[in-house]
Amino acid sequence: MELLKRFPLPRRLAARLWLLTLPSALLSFERRQRLPKLPIGRGRLFGLLLLAAGVALALRGRQAGPPPSERTGVPARFLERPAVAGGLLALTGVGLLTRSRVLIAYAFGLAFALSRDAVELEEPQLPGRGDGSGSWEYDETGV
Repeated sequence: MELLKRFPLPRRLAARLWLLTLPSALLSFERRQRLPKLPIGRGRLFGLLLLAAGVALALRGRQAGPPPSERTGVPARFLERPAVAGGLLALTGVGLLTRSRVLIAYAFGLAFALSRDAVELEEPQLPGRGDGSGSWEYDETGV
């Protein structure tokens, strides 16, 4: 554990990084290395259910008000941040659909790190309030 303290590991991960960039890099790595896929056959269609549940939870979390602060413990971290929980569910669903061992391990690893307060995950969100009134900014350029 002392060795990990010497490395400058980030404590806060942006949503774009943990939800899009790293998973696509992991899938690309897995394909290039020709790692064996999960032998789950038609069970991978369960990934569609997880993916849909994750997207629905992330969208519902966007509409929720401020989280109540009375909750404590590991499940409270996920209940207070439904968009993050939805993103992790969606990642697991994509991992099952693509039969990717690496992506499923990545999703479980992120969930474990979040539950132990080892890392802070930024909530996935769209710019503005979601009604089209907010401005989109990309690389300091308003669109």
